[in-house]
Amino acid sequence: MNRVLLLLLGLCLAQANIRQDRPVPVYDQGKDYVYRYEGDIKSGIPQTSDRFSGMKIQADVRLQFHTDQDVLMRLEKISLKTLLGELDSPEEKKMQMMKTSSEEVVPDQMYKDAFMQDHLDMAKDWWMKWWQNKESSEEIQDTDSEETPWKSDKNSEKSFSQEVPEQDMREFRKHLEKVIRFRYEEGDVKDIEARKDEPQWSVNFKRGILHLIKLTMDPRKSELLDRDDDVTPNTSYNKFANERIYRVMEDDVTGRCETLYNIRDNQVQKNIREIIKTKDYRNCEERSEHAQAIQSGFMPDEQGDKPKELLESSVQTRAYVIMDKNSHDKFMVKSVESRGQHVFQPYSDKGGEVITFAKQSLKLLESADWTEQLSEPEPSERKGGLMFVFDTREQNRDLTWNRYMRMSDAQKHDVTQMRTEKIQALCQDIAVDLNDGISGESTRKFMELVEELRNLHQDQLETIIMEEITSPEEHTQDWRHKNARKVLLDAVSLVGKKEALKVIQQLMEDDKVTDDECAQMLTGISLSIQPCPESVKNMLEIVKSPRSQSSRQVRQAAWLSLGTMVHGLLSERREGQLEKHLPENKETAMELRRLYSQELMTCMEDAQSDEEKLMCLKAMGNAGLEDTVDRLQELITGKESDTTPLEFRVEAIRALWRVAEKLPHKILNILFPVFNNPERDPEERTAAFDVVMASNPPLSVLEMIAQSTQRETSNQVGQYVYTCLKKLSESELPKDMRMKTDCKIALRLAKPFNKGIQYSQSRRFQAMDRDMQMGAALDINTVADKSSVWPRFASAKLGLHAMGYHMDVFETGVRVEGLQAMIDSLLGKDMDEKKGIFDYLKKKSQQRHHADGSWNSRKSLHDIEMEKIQQKLPVETRRHSEPRGHMYMKWFGNEIRFDQLNKDDMQQLIDQGRWPITDKEEELRHGMDTHVTKATKLVEASRQIPTQLGLPITLEMNSALLMTSDVNTKLKVTPGIFREDRHNQKVKGVDCEVKGQQEIALQLVGKMSVDCHVIQSGVALNAMMNTQFPLSGKMSLDLENKKHKMTIETPEKERELFVWRSEPFVFTEETRSRLNADGVEREDKVFKKLSIQGKKTQKWPNMFHTSYGREELGIEFALDTRMVSRMNNEQTSPFHPLTGPTELRLSCKPGLHVPWEIDLELQQTEDTVRHLSPMERLVFTEEKERRNEKPMEIYVLAKHSQHPRTMKIKLNTYEEVTQEDIDSEDARIPGRFRHGKAKDMEPGVSMETDDKMKQWLNQILRRTIAIQLERSPVPNKESQDFKMCVTTELEYPAVPEWRLLQDRRVKTNIDVKWGRDCSGNDKRIKITAKWQKSDEQRHQEKMEELQEQHPSSQEDTSEEFIRKDKTTIYSACVQDRLQGLMETPACRKAVEQRSLLQQMDIDVEYHNIPTWMKEMSSALKQYVYHIFFDRLTVEDIDVHNDDNKMRMRCTIDRDQKEMNVTMVTPEENIKINRISIEKPKIRLDFSKILKTRLPMKTDWSVAFPMRFPSTKMTMREQYMDMMMNDKFIPHCKYQPNDRIRTFDGVEFPYQVGPCDHILAKDASPEHRFMVLINKPDMENNKKIVKVFLEGKKIEMSMNNKQQSQQSSDEEDNQMQITIDGRQVSLPHLIVHKIYKDEEDAGSPMMFTMQRIGKKVKVECDRLGVTVETDGHSADVKISNAYRGKMAGLCGNFDGEHHSEYEGPSREVYSSPFDFGLSYRIPSQECHEQGKSLSVMRNVRITQLNEFNKKETCFSKMPVAQCPEGFMVSRSETRHLEFHCLPSELDITKKYTELHKTKPLDMMATKRTDRIEEVEAELECEME
Repeated sequence: MNRVLLLLLGLCLAQANIRQDRPVPVYDQGKDYVYRYEGDIKSGIPQTSDRFSGMKIQADVRLQFHTDQDVLMRLEKISLKTLLGELDSPEEKKMQMMKTSSEEVVPDQMYKDAFMQDHLDMAKDWWMKWWQNKESSEEIQDTDSEETPWKSDKNSEKSFSQEVPEQDMREFRKHLEKVIRFRYEEGDVKDIEARKDEPQWSVNFKRGILHLIKLTMDPRKSELLDRDDDVTPNTSYNKFANERIYRVMEDDVTGRCETLYNIRDNQVQKNIREIIKTKDYRNCEERSEHAQAIQSGFMPDEQGDKPKELLESSVQTRAYVIMDKNSHDKFMVKSVESRGQHVFQPYSDKGGEVITFAKQSLKLLESADWTEQLSEPEPSERKGGLMFVFDTREQNRDLTWNRYMRMSDAQKHDVTQMRTEKIQALCQDIAVDLNDGISGESTRKFMELVEELRNLHQDQLETIIMEEITSPEEHTQDWRHKNARKVLLDAVSLVGKKEALKVIQQLMEDDKVTDDECAQMLTGISLSIQPCPESVKNMLEIVKSPRSQSSRQVRQAAWLSLGTMVHGLLSERREGQLEKHLPENKETAMELRRLYSQELMTCMEDAQSDEEKLMCLKAMGNAGLEDTVDRLQELITGKESDTTPLEFRVEAIRALWRVAEKLPHKILNILFPVFNNPERDPEERTAAFDVVMASNPPLSVLEMIAQSTQRETSNQVGQYVYTCLKKLSESELPKDMRMKTDCKIALRLAKPFNKGIQYSQSRRFQAMDRDMQMGAALDINTVADKSSVWPRFASAKLGLHAMGYHMDVFETGVRVEGLQAMIDSLLGKDMDEKKGIFDYLKKKSQQRHHADGSWNSRKSLHDIEMEKIQQKLPVETRRHSEPRGHMYMKWFGNEIRFDQLNKDDMQQLIDQGRWPITDKEEELRHGMDTHVTKATKLVEASRQIPTQLGLPITLEMNSALLMTSDVNTKLKVTPGIFREDRHNQKVKGVDCEVKGQQEIALQLVGKMSVDCHVIQSGVALNAMMNTQFPLSGKMSLDLENKKHKMTIETPEKERELFVWRSEPFVFTEETRSRLNADGVEREDKVFKKLSIQGKKTQKWPNMFHTSYGREELGIEFALDTRMVSRMNNEQTSPFHPLTGPTELRLSCKPGLHVPWEIDLELQQTEDTVRHLSPMERLVFTEEKERRNEKPMEIYVLAKHSQHPRTMKIKLNTYEEVTQEDIDSEDARIPGRFRHGKAKDMEPGVSMETDDKMKQWLNQILRRTIAIQLERSPVPNKESQDFKMCVTTELEYPAVPEWRLLQDRRVKTNIDVKWGRDCSGNDKRIKITAKWQKSDEQRHQEKMEELQEQHPSSQEDTSEEFIRKDKTTIYSACVQDRLQGLMETPACRKAVEQRSLLQQMDIDVEYHNIPTWMKEMSSALKQYVYHIFFDRLTVEDIDVHNDDNKMRMRCTIDRDQKEMNVTMVTPEENIKINRISIEKPKIRLDFSKILKTRLPMKTDWSVAFPMRFPSTKMTMREQYMDMMMNDKFIPHCKYQPNDRIRTFDGVEFPYQVGPCDHILAKDASPEHRFMVLINKPDMENNKKIVKVFLEGKKIEMSMNNKQQSQQSSDEEDNQMQITIDGRQVSLPHLIVHKIYKDEEDAGSPMMFTMQRIGKKVKVECDRLGVTVETDGHSADVKISNAYRGKMAGLCGNFDGEHHSEYEGPSREVYSSPFDFGLSYRIPSQECHEQGKSLSVMRNVRITQLNEFNKKETCFSKMPVAQCPEGFMVSRSETRHLEFHCLPSELDITKKYTELHKTKPLDMMATKRTDRIEEVEAELECEME
């Protein structure tokens, strides 16, 4: 038995050895291997819809091994299908699973789940079962494709699947069947060779097939990524292990990227190895991609990380390989499948992907010896490795054009004729639409027109365009031809080919286009073209052409376009940037860079005018070439900088912005010294700062910039830098994420500058949705002018972040010098009585007709003394800058246009106050027609990456914008406004008639598609916006009778005012080639689509409709929306508009009883006074003037023959001054808090003054606004007239409060009654609002007063009310007042705090309000509860409040940061605590308020804090002071303690003495006013103030007469006032008006005077000047129009502190004492006997220099010097800088004579040659 067993064991072992010795099938030379290849692509939005589109490719792949490594490949039995359909619903899937076996369902179900969920999740069980079934036989057999598991899609898809016809496959199959050769070394595919005539797309497809057999079997022979260190080989790899995992950097069709391998031996089949490899596209050394666009954008880095890819890919491949274990480099791929997905996430990571699934498989059908040898690819061409190579647009067109060139002449003519007819048809159709109404088809046709032009051969393009474009003089009456011509010109400029540029050049040479058309075409082609050396050369030829030289407009556009194209040609491409590549040859690129740099610099050298120089600088900025930096540096900081105008220096700085990021260190070294130099103009410094910031500086540079603000002397520069850093630190845009963090750190070192809106600043208004990953920002930069209230430079830049890219879309700016002078001249330099603009223009045109002798030449006292003062102390006139400026526009960073303002016109405006447009009046009288059409593209961009199939997936965006405007305008002014021969006549009437139609249509098409050269499939979004602005009506202004009328024509048919439609869909587009009757091949496109309805998100879309006006107005306005919303449903579905079709429609159409026109009349009514006597008329007029009554009536008539509609509105406003009833108000205030009684006297003032203050300040102004509305009943709805009465009363202090003890109020009463009448019996709402002090505020004030009255006994430990030094602001102010200082900073702060009303009480009473109002108030209340839920307290149990009443109390804290609210309603009591009002945010959800599903949420941050009223200033003044940093009303104060506070807030000590000093003077050429001050007696503080105003001299001083002992102090301190030497008595509180003709009260009023207590106020509203004095101090208030025009001790009012001590000759002093002396007016009256006043002169020193040459040195600053004949009696030492000149020079001799008479202001800017100590001679006496 044992022997038998041993025998059986031996037989088994022998059999086993026999099986092991059988050869393993591997790749071997001399054999053919045939594989079945299947690849399919499916695209869709699976989270929204199951609809998809795609294609399927099948073929047999024959691999023929000539050697072990040389392989030939040929594709056979090629078939192609289009797929368009919808996957089954889940219920249908379950039914299918019940009908089929599990083995059949698993792969099918897996495939569908892969599309719906995870396409890469491969089921291991399915693979194992499939291999177990298929490995049952030794040889692999061919199976019917219908029986393979993955072909069961036919049963699981409701799809349209169609085989591509054979005739359309000829070209496709012809190239794919061509043989290629490659080397196959141990699984690596390399050295691909193909025939020369094989197109790149065919080779790419074969690369995708070869990609499947690319296997890195031994990682040690490749770049291994998971080594343990850099030296030791990887020890984790063991080739004998059953399972191995490693990472390598591997090449394939998609690029060179990290690949993770997982190799394991099959446990079921011997010699079978399972390989799974996964690509990681986040780690790639090289990635095949192609991007192009007519825009410039980039993917921003977020926090230094690599930008997130907009189109993300993932691929996993599973292969089964038969291995020869005896030879590890011998194997054969038996089966392989690759699955990938490409995800486009336009919005966020939360959902909304557009996905393209790609799948390909390769299964071995047979392996056998050669039966037929494949032919070698001859003639062959090396194609490289597996990496995908993109076909450029030009290469594809070259192939088409080659076919065209091979045609016969007759065929070429037929093809050209066919193309011409199509282009003509498109142009004609668009032209008709532009005239009749733009539709969606119009924009589609325009995009098709541009594409047709792009596909033309150069000969065809030139032939068609030159034939179709005729000279503009032809066919001027044919609107169809004019429109078609304009459309064709716009389309040519967007072709983006060098051939189009040549055609444009030819059109210019033949004079077939106007200058304006030339400029537009050159700009368009420069933005759309992908530049090449030849096209840039053509543009240079255009620049130098005679047409450019003869036309300023064409020359400007050509140079700017040249700069744009040079930048596109030579700029380097950043990561993700949508810009062009450098030329491949670096030497060529360097040569081109030098060539065009030289051309641009030559342009600068040869420029003949300022405009040409500016043009060349802007062209340099567009080009952004490094070689131009040195030339620009010479203009900025070199030898030429001193002679270069400021405008050019600034433009040269801005021209460096494109180079800044390339050469950051060089730019920093050039511009930081400019920025850091305080002597440079602020505009230069801010421009240098902007360019440095454009270089993306590191943190260290930002910190250096921030630290520079600590020592910054210019408020303009300091605020600009600080606001810019703050703006970036608060930015929400992804591009600023790194800068945001760095700027936050840098701001810690910066000095805060919050000077106000009148200073230079950089602001941003932004909106960024993190969920949508979309946002926009509007940057507004202003650079102020120290001599003007208007900025010198202002720009606005719109940035957009969308789809992962940031784009600077549009920028516009204006730079103007002398703007203030132009505005003053236009509005009247004398600021006459408030008149219309017509009166100002007519006045200016009349001025030169007045003869000099027609005016009284007798000089007044005012004129005589002004001349004497000017002779004694000449004050240099502060003249305006020379008028110059320009405006510019940028499009995606390229400056496309700038317009230089005509200097002569600007000067004429300044001199005469009018533009030279008199020739337009007659044209306007007869009617001026304006017709504008424009067709262009806003967006055109594409991005391509390859799929593993070797087919490119393209993400593209295209657009078309069509707009048309037809306006006919008639304007008649009576008498003619621009007629200079009609002087002394006012404009009586204006008649205007306008008829027009404006229409804009915009279409956006986005696609994510895959193209196989025959079929294109994918997902698309088509969005269309159309808007119309119908404008038709008449307007008549009767200025003489104050009656105005407007007539509006109503629409006769329905008009769509605004329409937005968008539709996502899946599509297939098949290219079919057909021969026409002439035998010419013609390509047709077969387009099929399925709309994505979004049923997986919502079964039915949200629909919203609302309308108004059908019965009420006779015109119905309707809003209709339809959309699929994800808001309340599936949160992972896409955002709009990818969820489904979207529509928003606003329309207007005739309603019920539509009127044919609507008349609107407005008339200012006046009560007749003809029946009154002259005395009664005078009393009536004075009373009306006192009440300031302004009645007005508005009458509206909608004309209809049977049912006219009428509405009458009466509006009346009037005001009255009454005394405040304090007793009645105090009844509601606790007694311990009451103020205002006689026993509470204002601290620091006398009893008499306190009584008069109360009498004056306790007046209130009650302003009433009454509105009465009455309209006719609505037809078919109402039977009675409708009436409404609204009465609003505002009560507030008539005079601003400045008392410390005050308790005033502000009230508002609103009474609304409507319904049948205004009796109040129908519907009524009454609202009473009162602002007053809160109890807490009163308590704080009382504690401060008690502490001041009893400082020793009062012990209040509350640190909230008392400062650390136990001295409150109130106490400090009282101490200042006791010293005679009434308006110190402490007093201003104390009055400001005590004037603030911190409590608001609102009472609302309502009766019979309508239901809709109740529902809205209820919804609003619930929404408030929702917003403030965490701070809300509600009491609604056992509450019995008054019905129909609601009360609310709001209380704010002293710092105005938070507010507490208490509300009482009939049902509940509500409290909301700590609501922020400093930076309030408004969160509104209109979808809840309006009860709709529309996504109408908004979160709006208010830029300005909420403010409560104050009794010291109005709300407008509060906000203006907040925005202008308390500079809304500039004022200068000379205080009793001899300290002066200037208009710019600089405070310094100076004692004026007995000599007159100029306190403030208008130093502009008009010399409108001057204020002098002196102190006659140095022992007291009494001062004399002299005001020269409106031809009058007003002198105000204390009464110095000796009074009797019984005289009161009040009488002793009575102010003495004289006007032109005549004493004037001013009653207390009475406003005294000074008229131009003192004997005629009807003459123009010049100024007013008023005595208030001890103060006298002189006020001139016309000039914006107010002077106040009490004999001890003086206060001067001026308007902001005087900025930069002032001189005197109050400063120059230029907004800067470093130049505050500017003397009469504009010299700047370092000492306030010297500054004060410079404005002292020499006169004999203020001299003591034998003494003299020193004068301010530059010190002169004569010496020998180091060359023993005589030189004369002048001090750079003047210093006090004794005049000739006097010697020094008192002096001080000064250290002065000197500038030296050779004594023999003529200029030196001139300065020597000049310095004796005036300070040498030109010395201040000279170099310093030496520093000497000199004596300032302060007092002088006779020798």
